[in-house]
Amino acid sequence: MRHLLFFCVICLFLSSCHDSFRHDKILLSRADSLMESYPNSALLLLNHITDSRRLPAPEQALYALLKNQAYDKCNISIQSDSLIRIATRYYSTRDPLRAGYAWLYLARIDKKGGNAEACASALLKAGSYAAKSNNFQLQGFVYNDKAIECQAQGQPDSMLFYYRMAYGAFQKAGDRRSSALGLINIANGYYLQNHFNSALYYINLAKKATDPLHERTLTNTIYRFTGLIYYHRHNYAAALHNLKIAAQTSDQYDYNKWIDLAMVYLQTNKLDSAMLYLKKCTNPHEMAPIYYQLWQNLYEKKKDFQTALYYAKKDSDAKDSLRQQALKESFAGMEKRYDYQQYATENKSLWMYSRQKNVFIILLLLVISLTAISFVLFKRRQKHRLLEQQRILSTKEEMLAKQGEEKNLFIKKQLDIQQAMLKNINEQRKDIQADLTQARGVRKNDIAKMLDEKEQEISKLYYEITANVDMLYNQISERLRKQYSNLTSGDILICCLLLAGFESSVITSLLNIQAKSYNMRRTIIRKRLGLAHDMNLADFLANF
Repeated sequence: MRHLLFFCVICLFLSSCHDSFRHDKILLSRADSLMESYPNSALLLLNHITDSRRLPAPEQALYALLKNQAYDKCNISIQSDSLIRIATRYYSTRDPLRAGYAWLYLARIDKKGGNAEACASALLKAGSYAAKSNNFQLQGFVYNDKAIECQAQGQPDSMLFYYRMAYGAFQKAGDRRSSALGLINIANGYYLQNHFNSALYYINLAKKATDPLHERTLTNTIYRFTGLIYYHRHNYAAALHNLKIAAQTSDQYDYNKWIDLAMVYLQTNKLDSAMLYLKKCTNPHEMAPIYYQLWQNLYEKKKDFQTALYYAKKDSDAKDSLRQQALKESFAGMEKRYDYQQYATENKSLWMYSRQKNVFIILLLLVISLTAISFVLFKRRQKHRLLEQQRILSTKEEMLAKQGEEKNLFIKKQLDIQQAMLKNINEQRKDIQADLTQARGVRKNDIAKMLDEKEQEISKLYYEITANVDMLYNQISERLRKQYSNLTSGDILICCLLLAGFESSVITSLLNIQAKSYNMRRTIIRKRLGLAHDMNLADFLANF
């Protein structure tokens, strides 16, 4: 019972973990879809994920990226970079787009933390991933942050170059808000270079681009820059008018507006109004040097030199603090060095690849050479084997030919002997027949018996001659019998005697027929063989 209860508890725990993971995955998906339009809502959804550490690696990396993205969009300061580094580690080898955003947010965290070297390094890595991703919006954000770095280092030309690059990227991405902000940044670049006419031109372009968006933050920024441009053109009334419009709506950039208004009031000798707005600014952030300088100028105009000296020291301390946070070398120099390192790494990779390729080609050529050599040796052995076989076959053929010639010669000798024997026996038979015609009584019977014996000997010699002719002419008697079934045994015997070399007169004598009858038999054989008149019977039989 105890084991069953333990098993049920484990099942319930695993089921709850599964449901919790599925719920967190849904929250991540919804937060990702809301991030661009409603970052506050996205952050609220992400805060419902209580323990991101138990998420699988892909979801944990996405959570880290979305959380930092929401903080950045909501202007919430982050002190630790441990969360975003989860995303940089995971996406660096998997997804160049998300890796680029992760390194971008890490650069912004390092910048807020005062780590200028780490900020520049992360920003350069973000740039390399942005180039790989071919995402124009990410490229625009990276260019914009690079321009800010160049601005902090007092490099107006580089700053303006990157602001223009950012604006071009946002235009390609179709991001109207970021494009309008890009025009504002270009105007800021010209403003910092004291090219106020160009600055005013781009501010007006930004105003036209911003009007359809109905976004108050951008509108306030445009009015603020317009006021600053009129301030430097000594049109203080127009400057004050635009700056007051910008200050009507409160946002995270209020400290800029208070300082700008104080600057105009101080220039028009309205010291109380200037002091009022300077007091509203509790944290001047990056404008601390200007803020303390305004206090110094204000007290100098009030003839309070001791307080003015105090703020002069504060101004000096703020500038020292900013210098300590600034890069030890120019951002452009760091970018060149980073690009050089990237090129060196790529060249090394290409060199390694080329070397591996060369090794592979050498090995391939070696394998091909060995294969070719093996093939040549194999063909040579095969040719040698074939020649040896041909030699053996030639030797055997010569031996067989020699044996055949010897056999044929032997058979011909046999035929000659048999022909001589047959002639001799035929002569004996003629003599016996002559004696038989003169003999009477018992002697006649004995002579007849002797005649029968001679006939048997002649028949036996016929058989042997036919067998020898068959050996010489590839069983010609059987072939004649099969192909010309109308041939009689006597016809085939005459054919064999002709092939054995018997003359016509001998054949007529052996067959005991007249020459006329023999010629008739030859004519019958020619007809049965279907020979033409000009075809020689002996030649036909020899070639049959």
